[in-house]
Amino acid sequence: MMEKVNLVFVPGLLCTDVLWRRQLETLADVADVRVTQQHLRHGSCDEMADAILAECPPNFAIAGSSMGGYVALLVKIKGGARVTHICLVGSTANLNLEKQYERRQMLLEQADRGNFEEIKEQMVRVFLNADNLNNATMKNLVDTMAETVGLDCFTRQLKALIHGGDLRGELQKIDCPTLVLCGEEDRLLPVELSRQISRGIRQSKLVTLKGAAHLLPMERPDTVSELMQQWLTGTLPMDGTELTI
Repeated sequence: MMEKVNLVFVPGLLCTDVLWRRQLETLADVADVRVTQQHLRHGSCDEMADAILAECPPNFAIAGSSMGGYVALLVKIKGGARVTHICLVGSTANLNLEKQYERRQMLLEQADRGNFEEIKEQMVRVFLNADNLNNATMKNLVDTMAETVGLDCFTRQLKALIHGGDLRGELQKIDCPTLVLCGEEDRLLPVELSRQISRGIRQSKLVTLKGAAHLLPMERPDTVSELMQQWLTGTLPMDGTELTI
C-alpha cells in the first residue's frame, strides 16, 4: 500500500473548513488530511505561510482556495522541497490587481461601517454561479462560514490581501506537481489568472470546471475530489496542458 501523503487545506477569504468538507471525506483514503486555521489568525499572507510551515510535518502537500492559493504558493516558495504537491483553486499569483484593489478598498470601507450583512450578500454573489445562488443549502453554507470568520477577521484578511504582492516571477522556481483548478464562471478571479499560474509552472495542469464559479470545492465537490486524488497519486499528468470538464 502506498504511504499516505500529508495534505493541508488552506481556505480563502471569508471561508472555513466547511469549504473542504467533501474533500476531507473523500481524500482520507490517500492522504492524512487537515485544514489549517492560520488564515484566520494573522494579518499578512507571509505570516500565514510561516505559521503553516511551522505547524506542518517535514514533508506535505498543500491545497489552497482563492487567498489560500496565494498563501499556498508562498508556503512552497518559503518551504522549498518540504512541499511535495500544490493544488490551487480559483486563485492568483498576483494580488496587485487594480480591479481587485478597488473591490477590496470598497469592502474595507463597508467593514469599517460595520455593514457585515451587506458584505456577505455581495460576496455570495461572486462566490457562487447563478444556479447555486438559487440553492438555499449552498447559500446557507456560505453564510455559516462568514459568520464563523466574523467581521474583525474578514477585515484583517482584506488588509492582508491589500498589502499582498506578486509571485508571478517566482512561478518558474516551483518544481512539484501543481494542479490548478478554476470555475468557468468565476467572476472574482477569472480563468485567465489561473492560466497565468499554470503557464508559469512546468509541472502543472489547468482544469476549468463548467457549472461553477469561485467556490469549486463546494460547487463541484466530487469532481474536485477526483481530480485531487489523481493529482496526489500521480495518475493525472502534470504536462502543462489544459482541460475543461
